[in-house]
Amino acid sequence: MVLTRPTAVLDVASADRRGTIHLIGQCAIEGPNRTAGGWGTDTWALLGLLAEHRTSLLSKALAGDKLWPEAGAQSDRFAGLLKATRAKMCDALGMPGNYGRVVIQFKGGTGYRINPDLYGCDVWQIRDLLAAAAVATGSEKTAALTAAVDLYTGTYLPDVPHPWAWETADALNRGIVQALAQLADLEAQPELEIGYLERATELDGVAEHLYRRRMEVYARLGRPQAVHYCYDELREQLRARGRKPSSKTEQLYRVIADSV
Repeated sequence: MVLTRPTAVLDVASADRRGTIHLIGQCAIEGPNRTAGGWGTDTWALLGLLAEHRTSLLSKALAGDKLWPEAGAQSDRFAGLLKATRAKMCDALGMPGNYGRVVIQFKGGTGYRINPDLYGCDVWQIRDLLAAAAVATGSEKTAALTAAVDLYTGTYLPDVPHPWAWETADALNRGIVQALAQLADLEAQPELEIGYLERATELDGVAEHLYRRRMEVYARLGRPQAVHYCYDELREQLRARGRKPSSKTEQLYRVIADSV
């Protein structure tokens, strides 16, 4: 029997009422019918793996190895998890649960992917914006960078307890820190520039070059107490990791402290 696309699916796609999978900050599945979250970490881990296979297919074997690296009977667990996740995605779109193979497709007998005609993902949006910013100039670059950092409302794949999730989260975090630094470079007003730098160091507490830039901007703004606070903040962050500020940072701090 050939599975055809139901009318409900065509209506959702044609009306541009796609759902969104949120994996940044608080995880949730959002659609025109409802928004829901709060499920176990396996659901979000599976959706995270599918999100990372946006342009390829996720095989059942790889999913099992990533989700349950030390467990047996992975195939049975995967089948149950996949069925439940498909049902939740259908529910968010107002589709019957038995159309799960439409929202998460099995392609060519090889692997699975999220149907991009029915669902987007917040991490895809951010990566697309960062890619657009990389080749843009002027106001278009600023707009793309701003949109990307605005979408980054928390850690990617929070509470997913797998090394691959931590690695992908760290990589995205670095991309956002770089975007904030670029926005600071493009900003002509020091009051706004400092805001980008402060957020960047919140996300990367040991980025000494960004702390040095903060101290320099504080000095330009005539805020000596902020310079001292910034230096102390960096020192505490490094101390927690068994490190000390570099000689370059120490020298800059002394020069600024002596001049303000």
